[in-house]
Amino acid sequence: MQVNVNNPRFLIYALAFQAIVCLLIVFDIPYFRQVLGFIFLAFIPGFLLLRAFRIEKQHLTEIIFLSVGLSVAFLMLTGLVINEFGLFGIISDPLATGPLLIGINIVVACLCVISYFTNKNYKGLNSENWGKFWKYLPFLILPVLSLIGLLFIFYFNSNLFLIFVIVFIVAVFIVTALRSKLSSYYPLIILSIVLALLLSSALISTYMYGDDIPGEFNRFMATKTTMIWQPQNYFTTQQMSDNSMLSVTILPTIFSNLLNIEPGYVFKIVFLVIFSFVPLGLYELYRKQWNEKIAFISVTFFIANYVYFAALLQEAKQMIGELFYVILFLELLNNNAKSYKSSWMIIVLALFGVVVSHYSMSFIFVLLTLFVWISGKLFRNSIKRINASVIAFSSCLIFFWYLYIIPAGPFYKFVGVIKTIFGNFASEFFSSSSRGADVQIALGLATRPSTFHYIGTYLYDLTILLILVGFIVFVLAWRKKKVNSEFGLMVFFNVVLLISTVAVPQFSGLLELGRLYQVILMFLSPLFVLGTEAIFKFILKIIRPQRTFNRNVEKRRTSIAMALILIVLAAFFLFQTGVIYEVTNDPVPSSSSLSYYKLQSSPWLIKECDALSAQWLSKYGDVSYVPTYADTVSYSHVIVAYGMIEDDLVFLLSNDYKNYQNPGLTSHTSNFANASYIYLCQFNVANQIVQWYTRGNITYPFSEVPVLNSTSNFINRIYSNGASEIQLEIPKNP
Repeated sequence: MQVNVNNPRFLIYALAFQAIVCLLIVFDIPYFRQVLGFIFLAFIPGFLLLRAFRIEKQHLTEIIFLSVGLSVAFLMLTGLVINEFGLFGIISDPLATGPLLIGINIVVACLCVISYFTNKNYKGLNSENWGKFWKYLPFLILPVLSLIGLLFIFYFNSNLFLIFVIVFIVAVFIVTALRSKLSSYYPLIILSIVLALLLSSALISTYMYGDDIPGEFNRFMATKTTMIWQPQNYFTTQQMSDNSMLSVTILPTIFSNLLNIEPGYVFKIVFLVIFSFVPLGLYELYRKQWNEKIAFISVTFFIANYVYFAALLQEAKQMIGELFYVILFLELLNNNAKSYKSSWMIIVLALFGVVVSHYSMSFIFVLLTLFVWISGKLFRNSIKRINASVIAFSSCLIFFWYLYIIPAGPFYKFVGVIKTIFGNFASEFFSSSSRGADVQIALGLATRPSTFHYIGTYLYDLTILLILVGFIVFVLAWRKKKVNSEFGLMVFFNVVLLISTVAVPQFSGLLELGRLYQVILMFLSPLFVLGTEAIFKFILKIIRPQRTFNRNVEKRRTSIAMALILIVLAAFFLFQTGVIYEVTNDPVPSSSSLSYYKLQSSPWLIKECDALSAQWLSKYGDVSYVPTYADTVSYSHVIVAYGMIEDDLVFLLSNDYKNYQNPGLTSHTSNFANASYIYLCQFNVANQIVQWYTRGNITYPFSEVPVLNSTSNFINRIYSNGASEIQLEIPKNP
């Protein structure tokens, strides 16, 4: 039964909810402001856009997924427009709570009225679906158990409960996949599993950790502090690239200011919840190509990869970019003629979203759609939705944003990678080192720390081989016209990308291997299921051959093959989450949560003492004129994220005084002529060493670092919190 949402009550309810959220924000009612405010911002604008443009979807999962994606795009676009008023001097502090609250609510109120009067026959909601939604809520127990597991780690220094939770997750998806009656539960179970995994990885620390997210956090804090996004506000190439992305500048500022959330938790909770909807979009994409069971197992394989639930949390841009990437292909592969004319709004907003969220995924999208369009013309395949208009619009949008709005930056970075690939192709083709450390580990060429790590690597390689086998099965079905032509070409393109990461030198520089593989898996995850099923069926036919076709025997083989697929997937899941390594007492940390007690002496996990010392230096030090020295990890993680010291005034501690000496900033006025700050994190002080190249484990003792061991300078400790220290180096008078 369809819900009649076109009577006046719908308009009243929508505006009433909006008014309640406004009051919660104005009077700053804790908890309610955060929870109801997030629901309003992350769902209502997108749902109103679907209704206003008469876009009807039959499945509740797709409605929710598109509503979240369109809401995020709406927030970035509206925030950008409001920010422009600030750049032209019309509004001061345009990204402050007041201007954002007024601007967003005016547009949402207009959407409420427009959607009510322009769509009198909307059938996008189904009362039975909503009834099931509330009925299924008990399945969200997994995230709660995951949080309890973290509490056990923090207060009892025990990961046993969290190990139990992960094993329980394995049991849940196995039982769910084996029982066809539970197919209606698939979307909520996927969401529950995803949230449990993401929460356990992200909330293990209140501070940013990873390679890219400290820089993204730096640009976010710069935007939040000034209350305006300034496109030209950058100092280095990486800052330029991060600053060009609204996903890490305007979007987190909107959530932080309107919901009154601590900046760190915007990335660790708000972005995490948004990112958890990506598998739901993939489920809808796979379901339309195959069936619910294959879609469910394929999505489970996608989220079982370590990159999704752990490594990708260090890349806020890609978390948001993947949301729009999935929306684009969900719509472009929709051959429903009825929704063709109305879905242009979704495609345009999703294109805007992916361009201003993640530059690498924007380039991949254009290359992929261009390949599909050209291939369709050459081989006369039926290509309906991907046409010259989509490619031209996306290319122009990328060109306009990356060259006109943000000169240089991402575009020149992309061109540089392409030049490196072609320039060194012949000379480095036979060199394994040109593929990068991650590729060597994946291929088993690098040394692994233990036997179980070798097993985990081989199992990882096995899944890739199964994907390639699945591709052969897919091509055979494609030739029989059992597969959508556009989807088939997209799968082919991503298989080429997968092979290129190994065959082409420096190719992984386009996007770090793990993150590139994550993008590729969006199309190739179902091939794992197809390949594994084909192999197990082949083995079963050899064991018990049948001379004549028997439907019951074939059905039994399919059921057995599916059960065996789940066994392989369960083993892969347990290795990727680090459960196997922890149970076998492996000394090498394999998970930020399960191995938390092993990471206490690691420099990669930011300590509170390190963040406090960096903030003290930024607040009380003369850092705008006096250079700061720090080792590699302290600079890239702590100084960038929490010190907010500009890159051109930070130098690396090294044993080479000639290349890393005080630059002598004579053009500036400082309280300390030719002085330098020396930042030492807890790891430096405790071990009396500085880190130079972490992947190669190159470190230097204090005695070999000229800046720390110079007789021509006075060195005075100006700050210490018992762990981290800051020293001031002043040259002696001649």
